[in-house]
Amino acid sequence: MRSVTCSMSVSLDGYIVGPDGEFDWTTPDEEIFRSCIDEIREVGVHLLGRRLYETMLYGETADPDPSLDDSMLEWTAIWKRLPKVVFSTTPSAVQGNARLASGGLAEEIERLRAEPGEGDIAIGAALSPPRRPRWI
Repeated sequence: MRSVTCSMSVSLDGYIVGPDGEFDWTTPDEEIFRSCIDEIREVGVHLLGRRLYETMLYGETADPDPSLDDSMLEWTAIWKRLPKVVFSTTPSAVQGNARLASGGLAEEIERLRAEPGEGDIAIGAALSPPRRPRWI
C-alpha cells in the first residue's frame, strides 16, 4: 500500500506564511533543496490546496527556463510530470498534470491507494490567512 506523507514549513512561532501571505521565507539553501529534490523523486502523486497550487503553477506550466540553475531545472522537470490533485472550495481551473479533487481528503487518499501506482502520496498544505495557532 502506498504511504502518505505530509510536508510543510512552519516557523518557530507557528506560522506558515508571512503577514502578506507570502512564504518565500521558506526558500531552502542548496543542501536542503537537494534533499527536497530527492524526496520529490519518491512521490507518485501530490495533493495540495488551491493557494499552494497557484503558487507552484509556474513549475507546472513553464517551459524550461535556461536562466535557472541546474537544481531548479531538475526540480521543475520532476514537478511538471508529477500528477497533482488540487483541493479547492472555490471553483477554479487547473492546468498541466493536475486535476481537481472530486471528494474529501480521506476519500481521495482511499481512491489513490486502491489504484495501481508507484511512489508515495504526498500532501502539501498551508494555512491561509496567517493566524496565531490555537495553542498560543
